[in-house]
Amino acid sequence: MLRNHLSEEVLDLAAFAREVAERKIGPLVEKVERDQTFSPAIRDVLAEAGFLGLIVPERFGGSDTNLFDELVVVEEIARVYPSAATYLTAHWVSSKLLVRAADGGQSDDWLLDALQKIAAGEWLGALGATEPEAGSDLASVKTRSELDGDTWVTNGAKRFITNGGFSDFIALVVRTGEAGSKGISILFAESDAPGVSAIRYEHKMGLHGSATAELAIDNLRVPADHILGEVNDGWRMVMDGLDAGRVVVAAMALGQASSALDHSVRYSRDRRQFGQSISEFQGVQFLLADMEIAVATSRSIVYDAASAIVEGRPNGSHLASIAKTHATDSAMQVTSDAVQVHGGYGYVTDFPVEMLMRDAKIHQIYEGTNQLQRSLIARHLLRDGPR
Repeated sequence: MLRNHLSEEVLDLAAFAREVAERKIGPLVEKVERDQTFSPAIRDVLAEAGFLGLIVPERFGGSDTNLFDELVVVEEIARVYPSAATYLTAHWVSSKLLVRAADGGQSDDWLLDALQKIAAGEWLGALGATEPEAGSDLASVKTRSELDGDTWVTNGAKRFITNGGFSDFIALVVRTGEAGSKGISILFAESDAPGVSAIRYEHKMGLHGSATAELAIDNLRVPADHILGEVNDGWRMVMDGLDAGRVVVAAMALGQASSALDHSVRYSRDRRQFGQSISEFQGVQFLLADMEIAVATSRSIVYDAASAIVEGRPNGSHLASIAKTHATDSAMQVTSDAVQVHGGYGYVTDFPVEMLMRDAKIHQIYEGTNQLQRSLIARHLLRDGPR
């Protein structure tokens, strides 16, 4: 499935997202990369465009959209500035936990109020899942919440939290029961609550404009009804969103690869060596051809996986793992080849391919490493056989 098979409404959203990215985010990139921290200006752009509230259904104050809308937005924003796309991905995954709780019948006033603030673009979220010893193995989280009368008291630490220290709320993955996946809950907390603090920010290879924080959770107290869904049902809630999350990451990687290819084609036409455009050299042409093959195949599998998820097909999870693995591996290769096409200029910050290459690497790691994805793909293949 390619993007030209999408509805007119989704294609219009893609065009709008590209305009927002190029005209409003693009001019901010140089300064944000130099400052290497979260940008309130970018947050404001995303909020004003309606992207923060994109995933809140109309029944809770938002608008009815689906996974395709998310994909085209992050693909277009990642083309210009991958860091800005991470503001959305972290926000969406945490906000969707609130939506799932409300869809499950939870109707507390605080929850409906939070969803309205998200829909209006007033609140930015973060997901507090990863810990120093719990990354891909999320079932081993140690941050502990104990019920004290009508209050949950939480202690622990979270690591690599996107939007950490700058979000308005955080959905915390905590242990409320026995060891393993059956004892996990999702706790909602406002980020300025006493007991939540960003104690350090990571200095990263890429995504310089995105805040990645280590959070200390020290006697955080929140009301007993601030559990999202049921107590000890957090594992299922997180797992329900993994497939969509992986395809969104794949779309980000696709946007970066597509952007790197576009920059390389333009540069190869303009750059002259030995009396001719370097685009006339077969070695450069082969690089560009391989980049185009990688981008085209990634786009096909990303949107095919999204279609399977939206339609509820049984192979949705399998295709999500394939899409995430292929698109992110391809993005790493394509952005590396883009630097090669640019030669020495690709290695300096004057050209965006340097940033695109640095920013591509993380996609092979988060939302489940590509090694984990390959294990899932092989397990499915060995169980169900090839198609």
